[in-house]
Amino acid sequence: MLQQTGVSTVVPYFKRFIQEWPNIDALAKATEDEVLNHWQGLGYYSRGRNLLKTAKILCQNYNSSVPQDIENLISLPGIGEYASAAIRSIAFNKKATVVDGNVKRVIARFFALKGKLSDNETDISNLAKFLTPNKCNSNYSQAIMEFGALICRPKKPSCDICIFKKDCLSFKQKIVSNIPEPKLKVNKKDLRCASFLAINNNSILVIKRKEKNLLENMWQLPSSEWVTKNTSDKLVSQAPFKANWIQNQKKIKYKFSHIDLLNETYVTKVNSQINLVNENYKWINIKCLDKYPLVTLTKKILENNSLI
Repeated sequence: MLQQTGVSTVVPYFKRFIQEWPNIDALAKATEDEVLNHWQGLGYYSRGRNLLKTAKILCQNYNSSVPQDIENLISLPGIGEYASAAIRSIAFNKKATVVDGNVKRVIARFFALKGKLSDNETDISNLAKFLTPNKCNSNYSQAIMEFGALICRPKKPSCDICIFKKDCLSFKQKIVSNIPEPKLKVNKKDLRCASFLAINNNSILVIKRKEKNLLENMWQLPSSEWVTKNTSDKLVSQAPFKANWIQNQKKIKYKFSHIDLLNETYVTKVNSQINLVNENYKWINIKCLDKYPLVTLTKKILENNSLI
């Protein structure tokens, strides 16, 4: 959960997750829908899928235990160099070099490595390995990551209380605020789309995503293609079936890392549950929606229409 996501965001999700599945055996018996449902709002849903796959493998091949050697760890779904090092170091107190964004920033500043972090990957990696102690590795790995998160922060680092400032080359050269050099801003795309809210009594029509991407197997309202914001395309023409679709006047602005999306919602009420050719469509009672992992945009639309 902590890959790509901050601690404050993760904590409530982690607590709920552990309460539902307190051990590897329990998690291995879960369905993907159940795991994704608990993952709603965290994003990067492939992490949840990989966690479930790994739990099943651990039950089958490792007697429900996490292996300690790097070869077996890296062979597990979703576990790469960083995660395997974190597991070996923090969980098993083995000598392993954990290098996350916080660690990279601390090292770059301490040694005054000018430029972007990506420009200094090799030097940072070598220095991180050099600094890794031969014992108490669990404490060290957690400490240096926490130091970067709480003291040597990306913005407004607390140099006044830093215990390393006497030896920090960036502090000596008064260039702390310039290291690391910020990434170039990504030019975002302005796109728009339409979502279609079909209501039959207490049920709504949703569809399961099958695209091989981050939201695979999540549920959402039927939607149009994403088009350039300034196009004059009538997106209502992409509705899942012909009906009297009424546009909701309230549009939703949704921001991704590389896209600003403007969503327009069309609503219709039908007397019967229309059968559609696509087997991924499903009519679901509103009271049962909490059993399905919904994409965030769909949840916002349902909230705007006072359905959840």
